[in-house]
Amino acid sequence: MVQARAAALGLTLPDACMQGVIGNTDLLNHYTALLEQVSLPDLCEPAGEYTP
Repeated sequence: MVQARAAALGLTLPDACMQGVIGNTDLLNHYTALLEQVSLPDLCEPAGEYTP
């Protein structure tokens, strides 16, 4: 799946990077699943300013 997505974007992934890309993709999929569990109503105000 990672190689197919990379090819669709015109990217070449070296074999040495593949395990890292797959690991990062798995981690991001986990974060996505966590975010999808949060209910955000349409009434939420957007953040007006970000201060780190």
